[in-house]
Amino acid sequence: MREPSSLLGRSRTNRELGTRRPRRGTATVAATTGFVHNATILTADTAPWTLQRLWAPGGLSAALEQVTSRVEQPAVLTPGGAGMQAAIVHQWLVAAPARPISVLGGRQVGNPLVAGFEDRVDSLRRMDDVLGGEDVHGLAVSELRVIVRLLRTGAYSQDHRARLYAVAAELARLAGWAAFDSGRHQIAQQFWMVGLRTAHEAHRPAIGANILRCMAEQAVRYGDPSDAVVMLRAARTGAGAALTATEKAMIAGALALAYAQVGDARSVTAEIAEAFMQLEQSDPTRDPEYMYWCSRPTIEYYAGKALLCTGDVTAAVGHLNRSVDDLDAAAYPRDLVHHSVWLGVAKVDAGDVDEAVALAYQAVDLAAAVSSENARVDVLTLCGAIEIAGHPGAAALADHAHSVLRPASRTPVRV
Repeated sequence: MREPSSLLGRSRTNRELGTRRPRRGTATVAATTGFVHNATILTADTAPWTLQRLWAPGGLSAALEQVTSRVEQPAVLTPGGAGMQAAIVHQWLVAAPARPISVLGGRQVGNPLVAGFEDRVDSLRRMDDVLGGEDVHGLAVSELRVIVRLLRTGAYSQDHRARLYAVAAELARLAGWAAFDSGRHQIAQQFWMVGLRTAHEAHRPAIGANILRCMAEQAVRYGDPSDAVVMLRAARTGAGAALTATEKAMIAGALALAYAQVGDARSVTAEIAEAFMQLEQSDPTRDPEYMYWCSRPTIEYYAGKALLCTGDVTAAVGHLNRSVDDLDAAAYPRDLVHHSVWLGVAKVDAGDVDEAVALAYQAVDLAAAVSSENARVDVLTLCGAIEIAGHPGAAALADHAHSVLRPASRTPVRV
């Protein structure tokens, strides 16, 4: 069973992401006439750097320079389909360890400066939670550009070099996430591939695993969920003991949703159990900074949405209710949109359409306050489910959502 896209997003996704395939099912899958499949296919006849070049000596520097110096344009790599996704994962899993290097010439890069960049990337993450990807992408790329310049011209120790690359990897992940959240799927993939290579240079496999988790979420929503399964399993294997219990819970939750999309109900059950078990063992004081957002409401959301896709509506409602009730709405307004929307879709499937309508109006107001294409897509998915259920207020709800949730203009700008 596959996750739907929205009614409003239909023409956009048909044009930008690929053809839809009709499916049968409940309101969960009937919100539109079909689904995006193999959506994120990129093409480039004259790529200035290739996947192989990215992992070759000197390739990372060229890639970082390019992604931080261009005006928004089509991506230059071709990560479409299972073959390329497998190649990306393979490169990450088998690449030789980065060589220790200390650069002694140039501007001095000391601990206060590196720590300042680490603090700034944390601020950008939390800004993205509140504002949405459309407002944060340019900021992340600008910050990454400064790091790239320091790596090229600064004087730093081996330890500071590794920390700078770790910040660069996280900024690339965040830039990719913000692009994904604002509907720029090709740009997102390019930043993530560069981020994966950069995390390897920093000797931080857990950052690479988190980047693969982001790539998997894109595959589940707009591509082929079997690719998501491959990436998440590789993330778990490749990072191994470097992962904290919270990170393992996150990967298991994401895997539950990916397995639900490919119809593997047994694996869904196993991964949900694994996610909650790891969560019980988690120690937030041992987690990396970028894992602050993964808490019990996050795992409840993964579990509820996965079970909804497998048809266990009653269990799904329970998990999604808890995810909405326990989420910090002030800190995570965009997440609250997603959690509320899928609780609403579950309510439609459970026959409680009036409550779904109330949730939809709340989600419209929340989505209007964040710059997120993914939030808009989800809200309009719920509107579609309510319309299919035949609720008398469906038309008024849809009119309200369309008038309030107008996609942001995307005039290319230098970032």
